[in-house]
Amino acid sequence: MRSIIQKLSLLCLAFPLVVSAQTGKENYSPVALKDLSSFENSGSNWSVKGSIAIHPAKTEPAKTQSGEGTLVGNVGAAISTKFKAKDLRLYTEFMLSPGAEGNIVLPGGQRLRLADNKQKEPGALTTGFIGQFPSQNAAKAPGLWQTIELAYDASVSTVKNSGRLNSLKLNGVTILESVYLPLSKSVADPQPISFEVTKGTIAFRNIGYQLLNDRKPLSLNNLTYKLYSDSWDATTYSKLEKEAKTPSLTQEVTNGMRQFHLVYEGEMTAEEEGDYVFTTIYSGPIMTLDIDGKPVVTSGESTSQESHTGSVNLSKGTHRFKIHYSRFPWRQPALGLRVQKAGIRQYDLHILSSLPEPEPKPYIGVTPDLRPEMVRSFILLSGEKYKRTHCLSVGSPTGWSYTMDLNRGALLQAWRGQFANVTEMWYERGEPQLLEPAGLTVPVSGKSSIAVLDSDKAVWPDSANVNYLGYTLDAQGFPAIRYAVGSATVSDHITSTADAITRHIDVKGTPSGALYSLLASGKQIQLIEKGLYQVDDRYYIQIDKKTKAVLRTSGDNQELLLPVSGSASYSMFW
Repeated sequence: MRSIIQKLSLLCLAFPLVVSAQTGKENYSPVALKDLSSFENSGSNWSVKGSIAIHPAKTEPAKTQSGEGTLVGNVGAAISTKFKAKDLRLYTEFMLSPGAEGNIVLPGGQRLRLADNKQKEPGALTTGFIGQFPSQNAAKAPGLWQTIELAYDASVSTVKNSGRLNSLKLNGVTILESVYLPLSKSVADPQPISFEVTKGTIAFRNIGYQLLNDRKPLSLNNLTYKLYSDSWDATTYSKLEKEAKTPSLTQEVTNGMRQFHLVYEGEMTAEEEGDYVFTTIYSGPIMTLDIDGKPVVTSGESTSQESHTGSVNLSKGTHRFKIHYSRFPWRQPALGLRVQKAGIRQYDLHILSSLPEPEPKPYIGVTPDLRPEMVRSFILLSGEKYKRTHCLSVGSPTGWSYTMDLNRGALLQAWRGQFANVTEMWYERGEPQLLEPAGLTVPVSGKSSIAVLDSDKAVWPDSANVNYLGYTLDAQGFPAIRYAVGSATVSDHITSTADAITRHIDVKGTPSGALYSLLASGKQIQLIEKGLYQVDDRYYIQIDKKTKAVLRTSGDNQELLLPVSGSASYSMFW
């Protein structure tokens, strides 16, 4: 039995976070990766594997397992897809080895840089460079899967011999928008997408594409509306002002009313069967879209023409729809509805004047230049209904930032890149009082980071019995946050260097039991080597090799705990 366990442990070390199959994204057409048959050329430097594991720091060969779903490339000839495109959207996940460099070559010959480059300021060797520097370096560390999503027009009628990168997201962060690019070759005919590796190893998986054209397979017909003058925040309506037919979708039928509720009904004609994605854009307390009696988009307050999306599968033919839109009396009315489908460029279902240019809204950011910056705010985590109200976010000049929930002693999130978007806090009334991370964010558990447990098998509490005592600043300006845990005082001191966030916990006095720190919680936590753990594809945890951490299963997740006796420390990086 002991030898079997040893073999299984070695297998986990060699192949952390094994992924054996592709999973599609939205309505992208997938590039099959069962073998190399999806590509025109297949040099010996390319292969299809079942999984890959890359050490984040060592320049050792990547470890792979046989199978399908992962395209692995080494230095050599580029590989080109059999599908050809002009205008398109492209999505892929990729993984780099330490120091790796390569490119995604788009129609027209534009090269989109992929590179392991840790410098804070973006440059020509930063992932996302395409003749123009990205707005920030939002890349992850080697060995972690990353995502790129782009929208690209291979030719622009108004600018001769130019393409246009409409948007580029790296790991969910928008780093380029509306970039015009000189073409190195003609795009009179569709061209393949190419992948090339000029240094190290680069792996790809879940490659998906949409070929875009300007067809409009869905239209609105036989529209009628009812206009109510009830108060903007009313939940039921009785003051019917007008009821009529209209040839188009627009909020202008209200003729300048300061507050109203507008209900549209009509027919939606789909010339093609398939999945349709609808986007609402509006200013007001509510806008909803129902199709065939079922909600597709339901969203609440929007102050600056925010957008909300929903998707539905429609059969070919006619479908009934209903739209409900209400106006804030203090905001310019705006009602817009857009639709897209695989292979179809997004287009408007409203008339142009129904969605006027929004009032300019400045971006207000906080940038730590010489010393760390601290901002108190509310934080709303994804998946949570209520704001965390007692939060402190800290950004450093090195580009690493984090948020603490002071009530719970919980590390909520950490990010790298630009520090804080505080527009919703400091612009006009700043009602939401929400701080938004401005860089590449990794979610942490949101649970208390420190707790007293009966044993290392006890369930970790959502909120431990800790009392916030305030904080002190070190010589660099980083806060050391103090908590009372029983009769003990705990100092939680998080700092950062150019390479990582480091957390140091000191305990004075005697807690009521064994004290632990929750280092990580995730679907899969793997031991890469002694003292180094990988948490999903989010981040790495580094602890002293002599420290004995506890890796355990908790429900559907895994948790990494660190016993704290006197003091303990660890680092996070991604």
